[in-house]
Amino acid sequence: MGNERNTERSRSSAARKSSPAAGRSQTSANGRSRSASALDGSAYSPVRARQIARRRRQRQRRRRQMMAAFVAVVLLAGGGAYGARQAWLQKHRQEYAEQGLACLESQDYAQAINAFDDAIALTHGRIGTFESQMMLYRAEAQYRSGDYQSALATYESLYAKDESNEIYKTGLALCLLETGDYDRAKSLGVIQGQVYSRIAKDQINAGNYDDALSTIETGFSEAGADEVGREELTYNQAVAWEYKGDYKKALEILEDYDQKYTAEGNAARELAFLRTRQGNH
Repeated sequence: MGNERNTERSRSSAARKSSPAAGRSQTSANGRSRSASALDGSAYSPVRARQIARRRRQRQRRRRQMMAAFVAVVLLAGGGAYGARQAWLQKHRQEYAEQGLACLESQDYAQAINAFDDAIALTHGRIGTFESQMMLYRAEAQYRSGDYQSALATYESLYAKDESNEIYKTGLALCLLETGDYDRAKSLGVIQGQVYSRIAKDQINAGNYDDALSTIETGFSEAGADEVGREELTYNQAVAWEYKGDYKKALEILEDYDQKYTAEGNAARELAFLRTRQGNH
C-alpha cells in the first residue's frame, strides 16, 4: 500500500515537470517573458522606439519654432531702429543742405562749404544722388570763393563717377581754365568758346595780337552751343583790333556786341572809348 502511494506521487511529479503549464511557471520563476520585458522597457521595443523618436522630433520642432520667433522679434526691433536712424539722418542732412544753400545765396561761401561738408559727412562715405548734389553745391561755393584748386578736386571726384555728366564736365573745364590747364579743358569739349577766348586773352596780354585773332576765329568755329564763349570771343576780338590800332574795326565789332549782348562794365567803357577815337585810326 505504501509502495503504491509512493509510485503515484512520482508519476504526478513527473507529469507536472513535463507539462506546458509547468514550462510557463518555470519561465516565470527564472525570468520575465519577452512581452513583459517589453512593457517595462528592460529590452528593445519597436513601439517604444517610435514613441521616443516622435517626442524627440516634437522637441526639435518646438525649438525651431521658438528660434524663428526670436529671430523675427530681433529683426523687427532692428528694422524699427534702422528706420528711426534713417529718419534722423534725413532730417539733419536736409537741415544742413538748406543752411548751405542759404549761405551760398548770401555769398557766405565759407559757411556754405561747411554746411555742405556736414551734410556729406552724415553719409559715412556713401555717395548717392543726395551726396552728389551736395558735392556739386560745395564745388560751386569753392569756385565762387576763388578756391579753384579745391573746386577742381571736388569736380574731379564727381566726374570720376559719371564722365558723361555735362554739368560735371563743364565745372571741371571751368576749374581747369582757372588753373591754366587749357589743353585738358579743351579735351572735355563742353565750353570750347570759353577755352579759346581764354587762350586769346593770354595772347593779347602777351602782345601777340595776330595770334589772338587767329585763335578767336578758331574759337568761333568750335564754340557750338557755348553762347558765353561766343560773347567772350567777340569782346576779345574787338580788344585785339583796338590794340592793333584799327579802332574802326574794333568799334564795328563792339557795336555788334552791344546789339547782341548789351555792353556793360569793361565792354561799355571800351565802346565809349572807341567812339571817341573815330577819325584817329
